[in-house]
Amino acid sequence: MFRPLKWSLLLACGLTACGGPELDTPELDTPELEAADVAQAAIATPNPTGRFYIVGKDIVDPSGNTFYPVGANLDGWDFFQRDTENRADAAVKWGWNLVRINGAQLAHPEYNTFGLVSGDTSKPNFDKIDRIVQAFTAKKIVVMLEFHDKVWSGGKTDATKLAQTRDAWAALAQKYKNNTYVWFNLLNEPLWGEAVTDYLSVLGTLRAAVRNTGAENVVVIDGGVAGQEWNRWGVPGNLIPTYGPQLSDGKCNTLFSIHVYNAWAEAGGSSPHTAEFVAYVKSVQSKNLALIVGETGWNKTDADVPRLKAGSMVAFNNAPTYGVGIVAWHGNPNWDDTFFLTTSGQFHAVDNWTTPTNLTDFGKALWNLSKKKPALGAFTGDYRNSHCGSTN
Repeated sequence: MFRPLKWSLLLACGLTACGGPELDTPELDTPELEAADVAQAAIATPNPTGRFYIVGKDIVDPSGNTFYPVGANLDGWDFFQRDTENRADAAVKWGWNLVRINGAQLAHPEYNTFGLVSGDTSKPNFDKIDRIVQAFTAKKIVVMLEFHDKVWSGGKTDATKLAQTRDAWAALAQKYKNNTYVWFNLLNEPLWGEAVTDYLSVLGTLRAAVRNTGAENVVVIDGGVAGQEWNRWGVPGNLIPTYGPQLSDGKCNTLFSIHVYNAWAEAGGSSPHTAEFVAYVKSVQSKNLALIVGETGWNKTDADVPRLKAGSMVAFNNAPTYGVGIVAWHGNPNWDDTFFLTTSGQFHAVDNWTTPTNLTDFGKALWNLSKKKPALGAFTGDYRNSHCGSTN
C-alpha cells in the first residue's frame, strides 16, 4: 500500500482508508462479445492441464477462459491474525475471484513475529497461510500471497534478508506447486529509488527460487515508485513497460502489477491523469505483458483523500476497458487504516447481500465491478506462449 507518509513495511504502515462523502459511482459497462469473438470461442483450444497460464497480455483460467481478476487485499499471518480463513463465503458473495493475502516473510522480534524461515517458531504462520489457502481455493478463488516487508538496508540489497525471502518462497512454492489457485507476489512495492539493477536481480533471484521447485504457479511482479510506476516524483517509474520484457522473456507465467493511488491525480483531486494511465496500460500491453492493479482505493481520514480518490477512480473507470483487473486495498483494514469498503470497515459486514446500504463510495465502486466483470470470452491463442513446460 502506498500513500504519503506511508509505512515502507506492513509493520510500520499507518495506512488510512476510505469513506468520505458518498458519491454517485457510475455503473461499469460490461464489454459485449463481438460476433467474431463468439465465433472464435466456438473453436477455442481447451486448456491442456487445467492450470492458470499467462499468455501475452491474457490470464487464462483452468477452464480455458480469459480471466478478469477482481477482489481485495486481506490480512494474512503474523501481524493481525484476523480470521481471514473464515471469510471465504463473504468473498464469494462479493463476487471476488482473487484475494491478495498480506504478510511478512522476515522475523520482527519487536512485534513478536517470526517470519517464515525461523524453524519451529514459524510453523504457526505456515499453518495460518494454509488455512487461508484451503478455505479460498476450495471455492475457486485465487490466493495471491505477498510479502510486505523489504530486502533493502540503506538503499542496498541486504544479502541476509534476500536469502531469507528466497527460502520462504521456495518453501511456499514447494508446498503449493500443485495448487494453481495459489499465486506468488514476490515483493510488495519493491523499489523506491534503489538501483534498477537491484530490482532486476532481486526479482530474478526470488522467481528462480519458485521455479527451481518445479512450480509453474503465476508469479506476480510489482512496479516501481512504491508500485505506482509514476515517473514524475524524482525516482524512476515505468519499470514494467521498460524492463518487463526482460523479466518475462521466455519465463513461465509472469504477471505484472501496478498500485494506483494519489500519483494518478493532482493535489486536491484535480486533473486525474486519465490519459497518462491509458497510455501506460497500452504501453505495457503493447509489449505483450499481462497487467493487474494489485492495490487501489481511498480512505476517509487522510488530508490527501481527494487526490487518493481521484487517482484510484482513474483505475476503476479505465482499467476494466483494457481487461486489467483490480484488487482493492483493503478488505479488513488495521490500526489507522481507514480504506473502508463498508461503513464499519470490514468487508464481510455487508448489511444486505442483495441490495447493500452500508457500502462506502469506495465499496460501491468495487461492488459494481465485482458484480459486473468484463466478459473477456474464451481464450483462443497458443498456450505454449506461456513458456510453461506443461503446455508442450
